[in-house]
Amino acid sequence: MLKREHKVSNISSEAIFAIPAMKPSRVIFASIFCLFLMITDIRYESGSYIRSFSNDMIKPITFLTRFPLQIYENFNLFFSSRTNLEKKLQSLQKENLKLKATNQFMEKISIDNSKLNALWSSLSIDKERFLISKKGFLSSNEYQPLLVLDINSKQIVKKDSAVVSEQGLTGRVSNVGFSSTEVLLVQDIRSSIPVISSDSSLHATLEGKGLGRNGKLKFISKTAEFSAGERVYTSGLGEIFPDGIVVGEVVSVTDPVDSEFLEVEIFFYSDPVNQDYFLIYKNE
Repeated sequence: MLKREHKVSNISSEAIFAIPAMKPSRVIFASIFCLFLMITDIRYESGSYIRSFSNDMIKPITFLTRFPLQIYENFNLFFSSRTNLEKKLQSLQKENLKLKATNQFMEKISIDNSKLNALWSSLSIDKERFLISKKGFLSSNEYQPLLVLDINSKQIVKKDSAVVSEQGLTGRVSNVGFSSTEVLLVQDIRSSIPVISSDSSLHATLEGKGLGRNGKLKFISKTAEFSAGERVYTSGLGEIFPDGIVVGEVVSVTDPVDSEFLEVEIFFYSDPVNQDYFLIYKNE
């Protein structure tokens, strides 16, 4: 078998990476040319003109290459700014709603406090013997109206406890629930209240005739002396209502021919329609 002989190259590494030497004449020419440019630039500032000319030539190219990027950046800035503005606007609207709700809440508290202060100051009563309650509901039944008051589950309310407003006696508790209580109003046709007149000190029984109607005193002798404008108060008889709570005033006294009693009409001071807060008497 024939053997192939491999010739080993004798080229050295220095020959492979050798850089051809520049001729001395070229080096001298390049040095003189560079020196010439430096002197010309220093003396006549020709370099600035060349740089200015180069910049003017490059500016359109630079503008064309950067124009799409600028458009993208501007659009991105516009939409991001708009998004931020919308978020800020929504945030401000939410804050505005919160402030309005807070303001309305504070106004309501202020109004409620004013009503409570008016209620306390209008009645010459022992505050320790009464509970504050807010109106929850009032039925539209004219002859048997039902007032429902909200109470705290921890408040102890008993049946037949007197209920008063800043105008005077409102009624008595007829039923007690876990968080509310029902009130039999003085205007109810089922209501009967022992009263005493302020001027003549006459005792009588006041019965209701319906919401928005005057009450009437029962079995008043024709010899009794009542005058219009005279007030009537709870007498304390019957042990349901404490004595001395104002109920209303006499608006008319008539002497019917076909009856042996006077007809005395009483205007009720307490109006549950226009009242929000009431006091419930604590029966011990």
